[in-house]
Formats: sequence, structure tokens, C-alpha cells
Amino acid sequence: MPATVKHTEKGFGPAIESSQVKSHANDPFVIKKVEKARETLKKVGLPDLTKK
Repeated sequence: MPATVKHTEKGFGPAIESSQVKSHANDPFVIKKVEKARETLKKVGLPDLTKK
């Protein structure tokens, strides 16, 4: 199946839409980065964004 060009509505130009995109779920590089990000979030945490 060939890729199709999809035109966006607001100034970003055409986008290529394809059903043959590979998943990065098991990519060792991505897994390593996700684990590092989780460690950082556990150590640093997220700020409390609620206003008092």
C-alpha cells in the first residue's frame, strides 16, 4: 500500500500518512531512554500545578 499525502488545515504543510510505520515499542534505544526518564521522574518528581 503506497503512502498517501494528507493536507493539513492550518499552515503546517502536507503530511505523509502511511500504514507501514514500524513500532518503536521494542527498540532498545527507546526502552533505555524511557527507563532513564522514569528514574528521573521518581527522583525529581513533577511540580504541583494546582493554584491555592
